[in-house]
Amino acid sequence: MIRIPLLPRLAFPEEKLRSEIATMKFIAEKTTIPIPRLYHYSINRDNILGLPFMALEYITGNLVHGPYTSNVSEEMRDHLFTQLADIYLQLHCHHFDRIGALTLDSNDENWVFEHNRPLSIELNDQELSGLKSSEIIPTHRTYSSTIDYAYSVLKLVFNDFYHGKDSVFNETDARNYLYGIFASQGIVMEWVDEKDNHGPFFLMHGDLRTTNIFVDDDLNIISVIDWEWSHTVPSQMFIPPSWISRRELPAATRTPYNLVFEGYVSQFQRATTQREDQHYNPDKKLDLFLPLTKLWNRHLKPDKMYVAYALLKPCYFGNVYWNVLDKMYYSTDSGERVDGFYKLKVRKRQEKELQRVLSDLEAFQKELTLAGLEPIQLPDPPAPRRTKGKEPNILSKSGEDADSTIYRIWKKLDIKNVISPLHCWIPCSLVGVSVIVCCIIAKRRR
Repeated sequence: MIRIPLLPRLAFPEEKLRSEIATMKFIAEKTTIPIPRLYHYSINRDNILGLPFMALEYITGNLVHGPYTSNVSEEMRDHLFTQLADIYLQLHCHHFDRIGALTLDSNDENWVFEHNRPLSIELNDQELSGLKSSEIIPTHRTYSSTIDYAYSVLKLVFNDFYHGKDSVFNETDARNYLYGIFASQGIVMEWVDEKDNHGPFFLMHGDLRTTNIFVDDDLNIISVIDWEWSHTVPSQMFIPPSWISRRELPAATRTPYNLVFEGYVSQFQRATTQREDQHYNPDKKLDLFLPLTKLWNRHLKPDKMYVAYALLKPCYFGNVYWNVLDKMYYSTDSGERVDGFYKLKVRKRQEKELQRVLSDLEAFQKELTLAGLEPIQLPDPPAPRRTKGKEPNILSKSGEDADSTIYRIWKKLDIKNVISPLHCWIPCSLVGVSVIVCCIIAKRRR
């Protein structure tokens, strides 16, 4: 199969191609993760095609998007999770000292990890939209700390708000979006773990969607494709794929579906621990002391992992903030807080910028009308944040029915009020867990 960069969709075609080839070489050399075989490539146009290209093995099979979104059994889902867990475990074995991307050496032959920025889908899309994302994360910019990288991602979110033509839908949405970004700064700074701030960092597939994983009829993973947006990330952002609850982040983080999402994350975490214990534990340590298990026990708590998911997908940052983070870190009086934010004298500049953004939105909507396109209409009153464009939906019809049932039960039983006092007895349950762990340790020592 010949793969040619689609130049109209790529802001940095050569950088992207060099990174993808280097990453595939690294994966083939250092891991057993199934990927397409790379037969030949050319970075330049001095070839028979007259274009940069990659000659890859043709993969036959099903996309996970199909089988996983139908009614799969618990056993089959565990089987898929175990294989995905092994991919994470293999990547976790390789430590990097900076946040950046792999690329090819000066001869375009071998992979190197030097001074290439962590190229991402968000960087690419903003550059294509004329938002000059390279001024925020330049070509040779790498990061030696989580906090510096997280700050740059937040700057990309600010960049989207201030300069994106379709960054908001109306005034209410604009006010909430801008407030949410400012409020998130404190959350992100608190989220950064001092122990992991300076690494190690881990290579992560930058677009591990269901459409990039090939499986057979028994959900055995045949190949993982499209490694072009891969780069190293902080350990706090080395987390399970966001689609495991069969919904993308804007829907998965919305009440009550966030409870389902958290359940799937826990299930994936258990599958990873089991895999790590069976195949990556030569010293027969207790599960609690295995490297990735230990890391995820700290970083997959809801108040931690949702920040990581928002940073991994900046285009959904506002959605994740308003769906879960605002309630977790602040309180329910969001309306008063937003109004109070804009009443402060020090926020006059933000109020002025907000009006400019709304003027740009009005001009953009006129452009759409002249082009014969209809602007997206939101219900009244609008939610704090909405997904830009059509929300990705990876659910089957059966999945939709199941989620509808969850929502009806949630509304009918008022489960929210039942769950809210749980924190009162969680410490007691942890005491019980601690006693059980001590018994297990004592038994093993005997």
